[in-house]
Amino acid sequence: MKLRIQNFALILCVFAVCFLLACKVNREEQKQETTPAKAGRTLKIGIAYFGPDPGADLTIKGLMDGLQKEGYAEGKNLEVKKAHAAGEIPEIPMMLQNFDSQGLDLIIAMTTPVLTASCNSVHKTPVVFMYVYDPVAAGAGKSMTDHLANITGVGSFPPVEETISTIQKLVPGIKKLGTLYNSSEANSRKVIEVGRDICKKNGIQLEEVTVTGTSEVFQAAQVVSSRGVQALWVTGDNTALQAFDGIAKAAAAAHLPLFINDPEFVEKGALLAVGIGWYNSGVAAAKPAARVLKGESPKSIPFENVVQKKIVLNDNVAKTLGITFPQDMVEESKQTQ
Repeated sequence: MKLRIQNFALILCVFAVCFLLACKVNREEQKQETTPAKAGRTLKIGIAYFGPDPGADLTIKGLMDGLQKEGYAEGKNLEVKKAHAAGEIPEIPMMLQNFDSQGLDLIIAMTTPVLTASCNSVHKTPVVFMYVYDPVAAGAGKSMTDHLANITGVGSFPPVEETISTIQKLVPGIKKLGTLYNSSEANSRKVIEVGRDICKKNGIQLEEVTVTGTSEVFQAAQVVSSRGVQALWVTGDNTALQAFDGIAKAAAAAHLPLFINDPEFVEKGALLAVGIGWYNSGVAAAKPAARVLKGESPKSIPFENVVQKKIVLNDNVAKTLGITFPQDMVEESKQTQ
């Protein structure tokens, strides 16, 4: 009997020790997720994007300003590396794998092609995305709350319905609208799908031409312009934006109004943009980025959709086309600057 009691006591002691160790591990894991980095440590982030463009630059500025408000400043406690794929989708995985091998604290994935590639190419480093239309369409999750454990961020879906409505106001009675995009980009497929349905409901035929690379964009713009369309609409397709000058040239030659969803490109020859204030999207992305830098898992941070509507008008193109902007549209553009 005495031996049995001793054995039972020994078992209880072992159980108690295991329980205390488990509690300690749990506390350490919780601490790791919520405790900021040690004072004096310089954190390293890598910003990966499709290619140089004004919208990307503005989003990055918003991110850096937002991170500074969160206590992270480049040159003080933050080291920032940047890389882009020069507008070539096949170059993206290698760019991301290079970042993933450098022991960074965070990778910022910009544009849908980069986010899509991050889902498969980044295995060691947490990812926060921005400058992305629809992260779910990009493959980063099933919903805004059910997503890949190492990825979170801010999406910004464009105001497509308002864009089509604006086109109808400036091109009364429009029956045929032309567009071009890279069918390999999930963001473009999603926006075109939405735009196609809206056009159909409004009695507009959406004439579509697809491209696979920047070298095809100018010719594609010429082709779609020759199909009897009354206007062109280009959404935030990364391939198209990298070769935007060619689209503007084709639109001008065909005397067609060009509508876009990226305000930063209006001065390059578009008539008007109904789009997104990308600076604010960058500022918004700084919040989940800071949470991850402080040790929180991306898994616990839901995706967000942040859109600040912005309307930009091009008076010079309007005069060339003989179009007059309604006064309410002029006033709205002033209010969204």
